Amino acid sequence: MVIPSKNYQKSKIFFEKVFGWKVQKVPGSRSLDVLKLIGEFGGKELKGKTPIGENAEYGYYALFEDPQGNRMGLYSEK
Repeated sequence: MVIPSKNYQKSKIFFEKVFGWKVQKVPGSRSLDVLKLIGEFGGKELKGKTPIGENAEYGYYALFEDPQGNRMGLYSEK
């Protein structure tokens, strides 16, 4: 699960205390350029690059489906 956050430490404490989760910082990919490859390999783009927050302050996301029908999301900082 990816949870974009402006303050990693505060988010980490919240999710560890409330849900008992082990939280790790994982950088988002640099871009969503991989979206153009999804169709080439049998997948389907469901939602193109979309800003998260009013001015994309949390980055961007996109949704796609793999050739087996599994739906997934991508996150990018830019």
